[in-house]
Amino acid sequence: MFTHNELLTSFKKGFRNGNWRKFNRVEKAFYRASLMYSRIQGKIVNNSLIEQLSALVERLLETPAVRVLKRGVERAKEMMQKYEEEGVFEWAPSLRKWLNNKSYIVWLGTFSPWG
Repeated sequence: MFTHNELLTSFKKGFRNGNWRKFNRVEKAFYRASLMYSRIQGKIVNNSLIEQLSALVERLLETPAVRVLKRGVERAKEMMQKYEEEGVFEWAPSLRKWLNNKSYIVWLGTFSPWG
């Protein structure tokens, strides 16, 4: 369930941090329509609308640190899978610890040796 106050607060934060400008026209229109609907009705309870709005709210509230961490986790998972298949952990067991270390994951998110 989303209330008008929650949607408005997320909109303001997303507008301030610049994430609002990353939305396309349809996403902006949908969010504004949901904001106006929640203003009239008080809250949004439809499950399909809540799913769509949750994705938008998550994108609005995303910070650079969260983006870096997500990218790092994604790369760590890829590396873990690839190195497991190729048997790298047999001769470099400490690499598995690195791939579970938060500092290393953040570094993977900021540094991109693959492009």
